[in-house]
Amino acid sequence: MATIRRFEDLEIWKISRLLYNEILTLSKTTELKKDFDLKDQMIRSSESIMNNIAEGFGRASKLEFIHFLSVARGSANELKSQLIQCADKKYFEPEIFSILEANSETLNNKIAAFINYLNYSNHKGLKFMNRNNQKPQTHEVQPQTTDNKPQTNKEIIKTNTAAAPLGAYPHARKVGNLLFLSGIGSRSAVDNKIPGLELDEKGNIVKYDIEAECHSVFANVKAVLEASGSSWDKMVDVTVFLTNMKADFPIYNRIYGEYFAGVDACRTTVEVKSLPTPIAIELKVIATL
Repeated sequence: MATIRRFEDLEIWKISRLLYNEILTLSKTTELKKDFDLKDQMIRSSESIMNNIAEGFGRASKLEFIHFLSVARGSANELKSQLIQCADKKYFEPEIFSILEANSETLNNKIAAFINYLNYSNHKGLKFMNRNNQKPQTHEVQPQTTDNKPQTNKEIIKTNTAAAPLGAYPHARKVGNLLFLSGIGSRSAVDNKIPGLELDEKGNIVKYDIEAECHSVFANVKAVLEASGSSWDKMVDVTVFLTNMKADFPIYNRIYGEYFAGVDACRTTVEVKSLPTPIAIELKVIATL
């Protein structure tokens, strides 16, 4: 990810500021202005999102930043509930509610994706930059030898810091000085959910957030690389699978440029009809050790 030097540069802060200004406008121009309690609560909620993002960034600690982002996400959910109250009370038109609800949901998803990225980042922040990093926990396959004594096979990599494989295959495999990653998707390693995804009762995709999925899939790839003894800058070849090239390529390509600046890995991007789970992006990576 490109270096962010000010909280004002964070996309989630910019979105939260726009949402805050939308709430301020509605509090002055709609029937909401007469509901003093609800109006004040909504202004405080929207302020809380902005301010917690800014404060968390300023703490210069990854763990503290994650904490404040979690508080900001809680305020985003609180604001969404308050918007529903406004809709129920018919304080503004349904079209306005739909736009605001979508904006608050987008912000919520982007904060969640950023938290996911930070969880698997090895950067602890300026406050702890001189302390030793702990290596992520890995689980290695232990095949049986002919004398039934287990031996550790360090060529096969499985880790709990990335989303679990869907079948009988590892996260990665070492061959000589090369590392081959299995297809890595955007499911969260924490709860196995796809960030920003909404399905109907039949399992069909109602909406998805390609930006949130990009951040999540890159976090998973980074986790596997580091669990394997490699690193982000050692990628040499990347194949990217998208399920909607026309709609998603511009967004994915922009975010890819932020993460891969200076990496210079070869890249191929292809469109596929579908992937094993309802994800919109998957990466296949080769790296050096």
